[in-house]
Amino acid sequence: MDSTSSNTPTSTSQPDWARIDASVKVPVLFFIYAAAAWLVTASVLGFIAAAQLVQPAFLADCAWTTHGRIVPLARNALIYGWGFNAAFAVMIWMVARLCRTPAPKWGATLVGGLFWNAGIKLGMAGIIIGQSTGHFMLEMPAYAAAIMFVSYGIIGAGVTVIFSRRREGNMFASQWYALTAMFWFPWLFSIAQYTLVFGSLRGTSQAIAAAWYGHNVYALFLGPIALGALYYLIPKRVGRPITQYPLAQIGFWSFVFFGSFGGLATLVGSPVPAWVQTVGISANFMLLIPVFAIAINLGVTLLSGSKAGGSGPALKFFKLSVLSFVAVGGLSVVLSMPSLSHTIQFTFVGEALDQLHWYAFASFAFFGAIYFMLPRLIVRPWPSGALVTAHFWASVAGAIMIIGSLVLAGFAQGAAINDIEGYPAFADVVAASSGYLVALALGYLTLIVGHLAFFVNVVMAIYQACFSKPSDSAETVFSAPAAMEVNS
Repeated sequence: MDSTSSNTPTSTSQPDWARIDASVKVPVLFFIYAAAAWLVTASVLGFIAAAQLVQPAFLADCAWTTHGRIVPLARNALIYGWGFNAAFAVMIWMVARLCRTPAPKWGATLVGGLFWNAGIKLGMAGIIIGQSTGHFMLEMPAYAAAIMFVSYGIIGAGVTVIFSRRREGNMFASQWYALTAMFWFPWLFSIAQYTLVFGSLRGTSQAIAAAWYGHNVYALFLGPIALGALYYLIPKRVGRPITQYPLAQIGFWSFVFFGSFGGLATLVGSPVPAWVQTVGISANFMLLIPVFAIAINLGVTLLSGSKAGGSGPALKFFKLSVLSFVAVGGLSVVLSMPSLSHTIQFTFVGEALDQLHWYAFASFAFFGAIYFMLPRLIVRPWPSGALVTAHFWASVAGAIMIIGSLVLAGFAQGAAINDIEGYPAFADVVAASSGYLVALALGYLTLIVGHLAFFVNVVMAIYQACFSKPSDSAETVFSAPAAMEVNS
């Protein structure tokens, strides 16, 4: 990992960017389309789950739509459907660009993507009919997980081939994060499946393994790819290199090491060994190191280049993503402190932190990356600026409403749980937080509007790419990269 050459390309010839983009166009567009479709599905399911918290009788007459099945359906659609498909799209395009080489034949990668999404559909069908494993983030039955594991291997093999043919000798921070995430997830997934789904662990060990895996889907896969996208695209969008680039190595190594243990802090107050809880709390405190380093790299770069970068949708999402990353790091430390976790543990506050991880940080980074790269893949601007604006503001408003309502409901819930005299029955505890959950349902309704706008815009863009020829002006704008394109 050469930090000294982060802004100096070793190749003297300009790569054929149009050829590189064309080599990954079909699979990347497929992953973007699939991600957008799953995003709408996840937001609809999330609204149903939120509505059931306010009105428990909503869709409760059918076993397939009870709250215990809708919640894992929404979570799996968001993480494995939207998150992973978006991550695949960003990773493939970004690695091809950074390696300065066209991808080989894309047929195998596309087949892997088709089977990945088929595996998700099969797994969600298994959850609907009552075959859930019951483990957090691993609810899909083993037969669906096997399909997903093999298809992931096919997709990862395609990325590995691209990297093996690279023409750029240096490795950049974006590649550290993306490639590390690509190789880590199969390890995480296989260990979690073996220890939890196939039952080699018993008792409280299951809770430890589930917390470790559920957190590391973010910390060792979605988070690193989101950071890789930010490291790659923010300099291009603002027109200047990363500030204090040598800090990127410190941020990378400390993030992947300490981040992998942070999930154990969610076990505070549960019947697991005290040292396990302490490891999680300590890891969250140590995460302040990468948060500080990455905030300098990305935050200062954004601030110093904000005037030159303008205010397009990609840059807006990048700014919010970086802000959310810093907020996640700070809140993880504060909320894991024993004095506070005693009140908020096992409340909606934990779900609020998950939403800040998965949506406000990772998803906003993916939104910005898609808004940047899709026009370059189809050599056209986005079909509708109004839909872009609607998506941005609905996503921001929905995220604020969801995270804010969950935090308020969680603190009200925690205070009621710890006040036995004032709230003698659990029904009283539920009533204490129910008012805030109305805003949660409204937040999901707002997200549905924004995600539908995003999905429609993606479909229109792909349709135009398939059935119309780009204008000469569009080819000039999107085929010729900006100066920062060579300074990765």
